[in-house]
Amino acid sequence: MGDLILVVDDAKFARILEKRTLRNGGYENIIEAATAKEAFELFVEKKPELTLLDITLPDNTDLTLLKKMLAENPKAKIIMNTAIGQELIIMDAMKAGAKDFIVKPFEEKAFLNTVTRVLEAE
Repeated sequence: MGDLILVVDDAKFARILEKRTLRNGGYENIIEAATAKEAFELFVEKKPELTLLDITLPDNTDLTLLKKMLAENPKAKIIMNTAIGQELIIMDAMKAGAKDFIVKPFEEKAFLNTVTRVLEAE
């Protein structure tokens, strides 16, 4: 599938796992970032169809990056990634404009279902 997906996570293992899962689901056009700064630069330059955004990054520990991305592109499709136990911040992320969320560790089928649903939504 040709949709460009930006994977943002400071943990290399998490990025590898997400990219492998996306590829298993037929998504091949994937770029990645480990910091909020790098992620925003790629977001502006490459204009991904979907961004998978970890809530906690070394240079962003709240919803600032999400809000900055949505200010740049209000129609951006952003799925927040969170570890178990961060459910309260997810509600704030959804109110701020995130399209959905994925709790880590995730089950591959549920992850891909969420990605596909968000990409196909208008």
